[in-house]
Amino acid sequence: MRPPTSPPAAPTPRPTTRPTTRPATRPRPLARGAALGVLALAACGGGDGGDPDAPGAGDAGPDGGGARDRVGIIEVIEDRWVFPADSGGGESRTGQVRARFFQGREPRFHREVMRAGACALRTHEVVQCTPACTDGLCVGDDVCEPWPTYVSAGRLTLTGLTTPIQIDPQDNLYYPDGVLPPELFADGATVTATLAGATLPAMTLTAGGVPAITPDITGGELVVPYPAVGDAVVRWTPAGGDARVRLTLNANNRGHGMPFIAIIECDVADADGQIAVAPALLDAFPETAAWFICAGTDCPPSSLLRYRRAAVAVGEQEVELVVGNAFTFGIEHDLP
Repeated sequence: MRPPTSPPAAPTPRPTTRPTTRPATRPRPLARGAALGVLALAACGGGDGGDPDAPGAGDAGPDGGGARDRVGIIEVIEDRWVFPADSGGGESRTGQVRARFFQGREPRFHREVMRAGACALRTHEVVQCTPACTDGLCVGDDVCEPWPTYVSAGRLTLTGLTTPIQIDPQDNLYYPDGVLPPELFADGATVTATLAGATLPAMTLTAGGVPAITPDITGGELVVPYPAVGDAVVRWTPAGGDARVRLTLNANNRGHGMPFIAIIECDVADADGQIAVAPALLDAFPETAAWFICAGTDCPPSSLLRYRRAAVAVGEQEVELVVGNAFTFGIEHDLP
């Protein structure tokens, strides 16, 4: 199976696949848990929301640690996805468990092109390789990034949740058995992930639960004007303790399964109570609409995640456990 794609070094071009007018009504999206499960493993998806290089819950952000290359990740997430009014309104609450382990390391299809404060902009551009990449994606001048090869780490057992979970990999892919409850863990839970070992060795990781996060984003949309008139500031009420918060703004892609054109990722201590995205990053971000169904492209949602993490070294790399609570929304960023 070939998951999708990510990287270069200049602001990305404005997407051309998006229609110039919006439909009168938008179909209601699939529950995010189901959508992400498909995208993470199918040829028309990948990573967290359609891109294997997209900053998922477990990525170490600009200030979030994680200096080692990641060879695996286990994510235990409670998610509240708020839909914009013009897509029908309402919200979906889901519990999600995702796990993936790689041969070598996780693919990188984006490259950082700009950084300001706690935030970084990463982009993917269409480039040419000679000879052509036959087992991956061309990400720079004659640079091929291989498609990921998934491997097994044996049975995954999760304890400390509202329901115990065991997942045996199928063809090296990890699927929960059935629908998970939206209340997946208590705020003060101690979540332990145990891997029985296979291609990757046996290991145990433990991270604490976190309370839900509610930012000052109304109507399921973060409106970002162009040109920016100042920082885009997202605020929340800190929960106390050592949790961190990650803001991930995802632009659209150029076609199903392709990398997102750009990603802005910010990572701060939960105690900060806000994230400010600088105007330079915002103005370099492609035009993006808070759509959930797109013709020919994936139009991914964005998220604010409160989380705790743990990591175990595997040689010079690491496997990561992330326990988090996400608020998922859309972006409105119109260019002239």
